[in-house]
Amino acid sequence: MHITITTKARMLHLHRFLSSAVLSLSLIALPALAEDGPLMTLEQALNIVRAQNLQIKNANIQVNVVGDQTDAMRSNLYPELSAGVRGYHNFEDNEYTFEEGSLGTVGGDPVPSSNVEIGTTDGFSTHYSITAKQPLIQLYEINLNVDKLKLEQDIARQQLRGTRQTVSWQVKQLYYQILSYESSMESTTSSIAFYSELADILEDKVAQKTELEYQLLNAQAKQASSNHDLVSQQNDIITSKQQLNSLLDRDISTPFSVSMAFADPLVRYTEQTAEAQALANSPETTEARLQIKVAETNVEIQKTDYFPDLDLVASYGKSQHTEFIPDESIYVGLFAKWDFFTWGRNDSNLSGTKRALSQAKNSLRDNEDQIRAQISEDIRNLKVAKELIPVTILAQKAAAEKLRVSTNQYKANAILLDDLLDAESELSEANDNFHKAELAVWNASAELEKDLGEE
Repeated sequence: MHITITTKARMLHLHRFLSSAVLSLSLIALPALAEDGPLMTLEQALNIVRAQNLQIKNANIQVNVVGDQTDAMRSNLYPELSAGVRGYHNFEDNEYTFEEGSLGTVGGDPVPSSNVEIGTTDGFSTHYSITAKQPLIQLYEINLNVDKLKLEQDIARQQLRGTRQTVSWQVKQLYYQILSYESSMESTTSSIAFYSELADILEDKVAQKTELEYQLLNAQAKQASSNHDLVSQQNDIITSKQQLNSLLDRDISTPFSVSMAFADPLVRYTEQTAEAQALANSPETTEARLQIKVAETNVEIQKTDYFPDLDLVASYGKSQHTEFIPDESIYVGLFAKWDFFTWGRNDSNLSGTKRALSQAKNSLRDNEDQIRAQISEDIRNLKVAKELIPVTILAQKAAAEKLRVSTNQYKANAILLDDLLDAESELSEANDNFHKAELAVWNASAELEKDLGEE
């Protein structure tokens, strides 16, 4: 009988050794990012992302693109200068005859006084010209298009603000998530220590035949499960850090650490003014207002289709190696063009732009209603999340004390093993609820900050 007990004890020691070895290998296999790097505060992360994030850079480029388009449109206000060269060779000899008196008489004398024959110049001829054209009536439409592009550049700036807000919100969420995972790891580590101590106690009790072997195996299984949870949480931290590094536009394996001391959200608002603050600062609402102005400008631009085009034109031309026409010409004049009948096209286009204006106004009203509802919901969500924190803290303290008492009682054989395990499960659940409540407060604060228009 003594030999059997010794063999079982050795098997139990072997089982615990293998479990520890598996955990060690799992931890070694994790990437180096799991190691703590230099501290990065939340404010530092936000400053980096505003300067380096690729989405923000692209949104900023779009602002400059529309600015270039505005400058290009503004250039149409000035005279258009052009130079042209035409070269040609006449392959057919042409003769032109002006008969005597065919152009009338001057002082009783015929013009020309006799028949005149003119032939085309043989060889290669060249004609040069320089022309300046200044639009006149079209200046009104061009200025309207410049104003429209200025509005579109303002819209691009609001989209840039929206991108900054979204990216900052994503940074906060990831930073808070990492903190939550690290807090969960502390609870998991405590759970591992508990099951390790319990396995030592049960090992002795199994050897003394006061507990059954399956109870020891069950405790070792829970310890192994907690070890797995720890590895999983470390993996989640690595994933979140890689995602945060990606947002910061740096190597995803860049090591860094986070701190609870620099993560407490501070939302600046009052319930009475939050709605007005959001409506004033929201880039989406400002963009919707600008879209109305763009639609109004489009209506005015469309009306210019009813106007004629009128250009002031000055031109100078010179031909070489020709005798049939004057070799030099210069003129200044007005060129006009008016499409006065378009089969209803102008009316249809104008009607379409007016409908687009109505859509823009409806979109603004819808956006403002959504902002009001979202701010109200954000404030309520933050209140609910904050009120849950003290509840989970009390439950956490109660469960920790119950586990301490239960552990001592079990060591004194005052309670059953199942009662002790129930106490540990209650503490694990209480810890989990606290971490979720804490993360909910952080996320609710970040959501409210974003909807208030803060970057």
